[in-house]
Amino acid sequence: MPSTKTIGVTIAPGTRLICFLGLALLFGLGGTSADDAAIEIGIIPTLSTRTILTTYQPLREYLEEQIKQPVILVTAPDYQTFIERTQRGEYRFVITAPHFARLAQAEAGYVPMVRVKRELRGILVVRADSNIKTINDLRGKIVSTPENIAVVTMLGLQLLREHGLEPGRKVTVRAYASFNSAVLAVQNGESDAAFTAQTALNQMPEETRSALRTIATTSAVPHNIFLASKKVPPNEVERMTRLLLDFSEDKSRGVPFFEKIGFLGYVRPTAAELKNLDPYVAELKRQLATPK
Repeated sequence: MPSTKTIGVTIAPGTRLICFLGLALLFGLGGTSADDAAIEIGIIPTLSTRTILTTYQPLREYLEEQIKQPVILVTAPDYQTFIERTQRGEYRFVITAPHFARLAQAEAGYVPMVRVKRELRGILVVRADSNIKTINDLRGKIVSTPENIAVVTMLGLQLLREHGLEPGRKVTVRAYASFNSAVLAVQNGESDAAFTAQTALNQMPEETRSALRTIATTSAVPHNIFLASKKVPPNEVERMTRLLLDFSEDKSRGVPFFEKIGFLGYVRPTAAELKNLDPYVAELKRQLATPK
């Protein structure tokens, strides 16, 4: 589960953490913010809450400056809660994983606006001092992953099977609540390898990155997608889309933001790219329907 603790504030499980004008505030589960004029953006909880809010602070400040309204960043304690809130239309805007985005588009009426330029690939990492050299050395070993519904996990399990490493038989797979947790399991000796995303790894501390070595890479899908609720008027959707594209070219804030996390900027997604996500949406729905 992503961290639910920030400076001076401890969050009870299930509540939403919001970064508002540089302060950490709490709101209930019910939906609207304290300021009806505020623009709320839900962000997928791939990393700790603190990391998410710190990472997206330059984007929040830029949008707030451009639209002359408060901008609130919101996350959730886990993927399933985030999906449920998205599907209920709680977020006016949302930044989410590609297959979560396709589900939101197909079943909740969200409108895709922009996607990250870089493709999303899972990377398989081991400790830098590990004697594991290739994926084939993982037979009989333990591999940690993010939650089963994460597309990186789906891509990672597919890669294991392509190398004859059937999860549960040839290799033990343990799912963790976040990318951080899966990687930390390797550092702490709980697992021998972990699947994560390069962009997620980029946001982790340098001491974490330097202690790891990549031994394999998965196939690719489109990266995170920014969407608008069906309640947002089309002219506002287009205005926000243009601002996001302009942010990609902003040399003082946008370019450093994207360079830091390796996103390379935003582009508009194509219908074909979104359609190609349908197999992952099918697996996502299967996982969500499976009793825990």
